Amino acid sequence: MITIAIASKHQDDRAAITALLKEQEDFRVISIGSDGYDALKSATTQRPDIIIMDFRMKDTDSLAIAPIIRRESPSTALIVLCSHDEQNTVAKSLKAGISGCLLRQDGFNNLVPSIRSVLYGGWYISKSARDLVLNYFPPPTDVFSAEAFPADMDISPPSLPSFSPTETGIFYGIIHGHTDREIAKNLNINIGSLRNCVSRIKKETGLRNRVQITIYALLAGILHIGNDYRHINN
Repeated sequence: MITIAIASKHQDDRAAITALLKEQEDFRVISIGSDGYDALKSATTQRPDIIIMDFRMKDTDSLAIAPIIRRESPSTALIVLCSHDEQNTVAKSLKAGISGCLLRQDGFNNLVPSIRSVLYGGWYISKSARDLVLNYFPPPTDVFSAEAFPADMDISPPSLPSFSPTETGIFYGIIHGHTDREIAKNLNINIGSLRNCVSRIKKETGLRNRVQITIYALLAGILHIGNDYRHINN
């Protein structure tokens, strides 16, 4: 069972999200709140698998509270709901430990796949906001600039390994929001091999999770948004 907490100042959003999630047999909403305090309380007392929250709440914003939630409940993945005028914060959100960013104006049709994506270590960004992830960071010539990643992340140019076709396919699968099982099936590998590939890249780069590796590879030009990983030859 996937446990989910909701924190939104918009009553209509809370009702719509709750109704949508209840349609999924393996989802269980364990907390419904209206602000950052409610989100943090749920993280520290209930340890939900997913927290869905507004980018800006009455008492704080997600950039401030995300690192705290991630520290208190490392297994909890975070999805934020933002508006068009908040799109330029998408990249900052990813750096703060948030794995999913959805535009409220796009509706909640993609909420369920976004939950399944971030649950398995992937990330999910509304299509209309994806380009802003790359626009925020320095150009490729400065891909290893310290400004592109959190200060406590130890990265140097030689630490980026080459990706095998299978590894490239895995991270394209993550970009597309597919689960480990779906990616393994499309690449004709087993889940154990998939996770071994991810572990190798983590070890060689010093990066902490799949989101960081994916952003790193996008910036370095190894991955390109829009490509279909299922056409990669192993």
